[in-house]
Amino acid sequence: SPNRAKKFNNVPLSELTTLDKCPDLQFANHDSLRNIDVIWFRETGKQFYPHSAFEVELSTGIWSGVGRLAALREYTTNLFVVSNEHKRFEQVMQSQPELHSRVKNVATDHVGVLYSAETRLRDLRREIGI
Repeated sequence: SPNRAKKFNNVPLSELTTLDKCPDLQFANHDSLRNIDVIWFRETGKQFYPHSAFEVELSTGIWSGVGRLAALREYTTNLFVVSNEHKRFEQVMQSQPELHSRVKNVATDHVGVLYSAETRLRDLRREIGI
């Protein structure tokens, strides 16, 4: 995340990350990558590959978020814009035909529901011992 001091559920993002810095990727500009809000990587040997990337667009605008996600266009990465402006998202994506089928819009309340469900599932697995 560009701002590791921001908080999620009163926890600084810096405490939620598993990597100290964004890995260098062969086919992407490192400065652009560092500005993407959230990137989940998968590790293969000693290499990291972007699995999923998220731009949370509550204030800066969907155009800029899609532009940052475009830095990952050479990878088979799941791309998401978290925004409640679905109509605006569709307008932006109409002008980005090469990304239109790759970037999905996720409503903010869906992120909250998913987080709660994942947290409950994790806790249940711990309780059961799975």
